[in-house]
Amino acid sequence: MREKIIVLGATGSIGRQCLDILKYSFDYELVGVSFNSQIELLEPYLFYFDSLKYVAISDETKAKVFQKRHPSYVVLSGPSANVQLVKECRSTVFNSLMGNVGLEPTITAINLGLDVLLSNKESLVIGSSLIKKALETSKSHLYPVDSEHVALAKLLATLKEKGIKNEDISSLYVTASGGSLRDKKYSELPSVTSEEVLHHPTWHMGNKITVDSATLVNKGFEVIEASVLFNFPLDKIKACICKESLVHALIEYQEHGETKYIYEYSPCDMKVSISYALSKGTLKTHELDAEDEEEVRKLHFGKIDKAFYPAFDLTIAMFKKYSNIGMIYYNAVDTKAINAFLNKEIAYLDIYKALKYAYDHLQIDEEFTLFNLPLIIKQAEVYADEVIRQIGER
Repeated sequence: MREKIIVLGATGSIGRQCLDILKYSFDYELVGVSFNSQIELLEPYLFYFDSLKYVAISDETKAKVFQKRHPSYVVLSGPSANVQLVKECRSTVFNSLMGNVGLEPTITAINLGLDVLLSNKESLVIGSSLIKKALETSKSHLYPVDSEHVALAKLLATLKEKGIKNEDISSLYVTASGGSLRDKKYSELPSVTSEEVLHHPTWHMGNKITVDSATLVNKGFEVIEASVLFNFPLDKIKACICKESLVHALIEYQEHGETKYIYEYSPCDMKVSISYALSKGTLKTHELDAEDEEEVRKLHFGKIDKAFYPAFDLTIAMFKKYSNIGMIYYNAVDTKAINAFLNKEIAYLDIYKALKYAYDHLQIDEEFTLFNLPLIIKQAEVYADEVIRQIGER
């Protein structure tokens, strides 16, 4: 009997790649999907999934259009559509939503005892305290989807099989491509265009994550995620550059008094990571042969230039200073700043200025609970608009 699954954020890049795999899966039965408004991106998939019954569309106008076009589906709509879908289907949840809206469905799934295959970075970055608390009394499990965290999960499992204890692990490394601007000089950054920033050298992703890859905000998020997912101190999680994006993570550890490294080498194809998540952690690391090892020696590794990528350290510092609730504001500012840059309202370097302004001036009085999360998100949106206005006037 196939396991029932729902895909949140089904029309995004990761969501569609997950659907591409599920089309031919003998293990899963797709029963629900959610997306914001892009009906046309879901339409080609409807033919493949006879089991699909529930469709959640945040945009209420588009939901009415879809319902009229496809009356046989149960259509959920509005801001709470994702949470409604989780409650209605009570199935394994593949969460590939973008932004702060991904947290509440994750918490809802955990409270219902459902397994969560998590691509939504913000769930862990803004909600780690709530997620950890929810997991204490839940039978659900979290499985990462990001390639870096999938690689770390595989490597940690391998080390455990070898008898290496966590206290023998010195550092966990996530790798970064360096983003679309990595070969430019710092003096060129003030005048870079949105077209240049969106031209990623190794991955094809959505606009926000591509810009976050250029600033390395996403890598700061991934460091925080790794600390939460694998229960390692934040200071033990590090990052380095692998330009080819073929080594996704490394672990430095001690064995018999000797420092050793283990790494995951695999194609820069998100379907590899999605397949791991769908396997619920049963897929192992790729076994390296002599040809693989020779190819790895040809790769270009390097340290992160903190002057070129100041937002990397700032993102981690923001988490340390303000914890989860501060990251809600930080992510809202980041999202608004990216949109303003892509709309040619501010310059590329103004994204960092906006984030630094939030780090320097944010004041938080609210208590962080799931109940007041919607209010905090709304307040963060208003705050982000004000920050962008301030930056734009300078």
